[in-house]
Amino acid sequence: MSFPETLREARVAAGHTQRFMAEQLGIDTTTYSGYETGRRQPDVDRLRQLAGLLRISGDQLLEVSQNNGVTMREMRQLRKYRTLDVHGQDLVDTVLDKEYARMTQMDLREHESRGPVTYINCYDLAVSAGLGEPWVDSAYKTKLEVPGELVPERAHFCVRVNGSSMLPAYRDGDIVFVERVEDFVNEGEIGIFFLNGDGYMKRLGRGALLSLNPEYEPIPLHDYDNLRCQGRVLGKLEMKTRSSGIG
Repeated sequence: MSFPETLREARVAAGHTQRFMAEQLGIDTTTYSGYETGRRQPDVDRLRQLAGLLRISGDQLLEVSQNNGVTMREMRQLRKYRTLDVHGQDLVDTVLDKEYARMTQMDLREHESRGPVTYINCYDLAVSAGLGEPWVDSAYKTKLEVPGELVPERAHFCVRVNGSSMLPAYRDGDIVFVERVEDFVNEGEIGIFFLNGDGYMKRLGRGALLSLNPEYEPIPLHDYDNLRCQGRVLGKLEMKTRSSGIG
């Protein structure tokens, strides 16, 4: 579990609101909200204040336990696992093994080079460069066959753009290369975002998702929003290249 998730869980467990936390820290609610979404990072002094307010240690807040780096969430899951009978533990082990294999092989499946050609997964359900649209399971994908020199080194997968809000850089139907990120892109960078279940390709601004096309208003971000970042946009595959690239 990441620092933003740990912070939010500890705050909820303590019965505090984001507004209360912000007032106690002497900052505005938007700034505090940024700690829980990953858009902002507190400094060392602020971390000490947060730990004091939540009545936990700094190590717990940063998810570093005394048990070889095992996080609080992992310890809770371990305690649950130990209450299961043999049948229940076997079921958990089966799922864990399959998910571990899926995640450790992800890069190979998403991005594979064979000589001068690179095969990279492209998610067919478009990410919106407009008003947003639902993003569903990764089953909606095809494999692109692309000349290796056109694929950015850090690209993990591709998505199709839907809409005109990112003009002139990105047009409706463009395919963009995306790098997976562990948390969030930096402010000012273009990323793939899930906001309350809808997928967007936008520039991350301060308290808002921004379009490049001035005809589109910023999408404000609120304390109650469920915002996640799926990756950083590295560039696009030109139309003339991809016309013969779908395998």
